[in-house]
Amino acid sequence: MRVRQAIAKSLDINAMIKGAVFGEGTVMPSGIIPSSWAFNKNLKPIAQDLEGAKKLLEEAGFVDSNGDGVREAKGAMYAKDGTELAFTLYTNEGNARRGAIATLVKDNLESIGFKVDFQAIDFNVLVEKLNAQDFDAIVLGWRNGYPDDPDQTSIFTTAGDTIGGQNSVSYYNPDVDKMMQEAKTVPGCDPAKRAEIYGKIQEQIQKDLPYVFLFAQNGMYAARSNVKNFGPYPSNALWNLDAWTVAAKE
Repeated sequence: MRVRQAIAKSLDINAMIKGAVFGEGTVMPSGIIPSSWAFNKNLKPIAQDLEGAKKLLEEAGFVDSNGDGVREAKGAMYAKDGTELAFTLYTNEGNARRGAIATLVKDNLESIGFKVDFQAIDFNVLVEKLNAQDFDAIVLGWRNGYPDDPDQTSIFTTAGDTIGGQNSVSYYNPDVDKMMQEAKTVPGCDPAKRAEIYGKIQEQIQKDLPYVFLFAQNGMYAARSNVKNFGPYPSNALWNLDAWTVAAKE
């Protein structure tokens, strides 16, 4: 967990927003979009803290003993001594936004002692790796529809931890499993009570860090002044397209 925490603390997400989406993004502390009724407004994003990240790696048993800039295991729990702190980072080729993000991730991580092999590969091959759980790390994005549904049972519980399932990182926390079920079965589907449970889920997932959430891209919609009844919803600009009318120009 300390290695994942170090990864999160190393990232300059504001630089990613500036470089990948021209500053039009919102840093995310969780996997629930900021416009959602279930978003935990009290949960703060993990701030960049390079010295804190380095300290966590040292506590986890990864040190740069030979001075080459890459840390090696020395007393780590899950790696033999001498194993380099290295992994492969994938995203899909042809996507300039994700390529820019992955390049910054690589730069940030290498500044604290990781060795990152960044590869942009064919999207279909990437999906195959994701479904087969055959990867170290991947940069991808989610797109939510409208109305918003904060249920992420298939992504963060054992129900989705199968080959081809959506829990491709094999995340398991029994408390999260329980809370996901509770949130779906609140009597009367009370939004306030559901939001309280989803808030706790977001807090736990931020502690466990099965994902490192980056940012939500801001959505902007516009229409000419003579288009009437134009009223876009988040992630769904065309929901009432049948009601639009175009007035003749005066």
